[in-house]
Formats: sequence, structure tokens, C-alpha cells
Amino acid sequence: MNPTPTRALFLLLFFSSLATAADFAQCLEDFKQDPSAVGGVDFHGQPVSPAQAVGLTYRTCTARCGTDSEPFNWRMFAQLFVTWLLPWLALLSQLPFGSDRVNDFVSG
Repeated sequence: MNPTPTRALFLLLFFSSLATAADFAQCLEDFKQDPSAVGGVDFHGQPVSPAQAVGLTYRTCTARCGTDSEPFNWRMFAQLFVTWLLPWLALLSQLPFGSDRVNDFVSG
């Protein structure tokens, strides 16, 4: 089997997703600049004016921003992973998981 067509397909899919990716932060900022816009919500999901909006309803978001997905941001994921998940894994790895109660008590 020749892997070249498979690689070409993956590259095509990767670059096509970048070309059609949505920028939801910019879409929200554009929404806030339009004083006649409707569909903005606050942190509790209650309708508010565009200047006070922190989010959009689903219907407004798909109408104004499109249905494309945002590209995966590896840098933000890595920062959140290191900040939140790794400390929990380090703490979990320090717990004694032995089956002998005497050795568990002594290890603590």
C-alpha cells in the first residue's frame, strides 16, 4: 500500500480546516459593535444589550459566525493541562495503593 495518497488526504483536510475555521472571539466583538443586534446573553443566559453581552445564543451564533469549528489551539491546551491536570496526577501518584494495611499505614 502506498502511503502517499493517505498523507495527501490528511494534509488536505488539515489545511482545509484552517481555511474555513471560525474566529468566535472576533465574531463576538463584531456583535458587540452592532447596536441593533439581538441574541446577546449574560453569564446566566439572560438576554442583554449587545454592549453587555458575554456570549450569544446558539441561533445567533450560527447565523452570524457560521457553523465551522475553531482550530485546535495546542498552546492553550498545553498550558491548561500543565496547570490543572498534572498536579492532580502528581498527588494521585503519591497515594499508597498497596493491599497490606500495615505497610499502608507505615508509608503514610
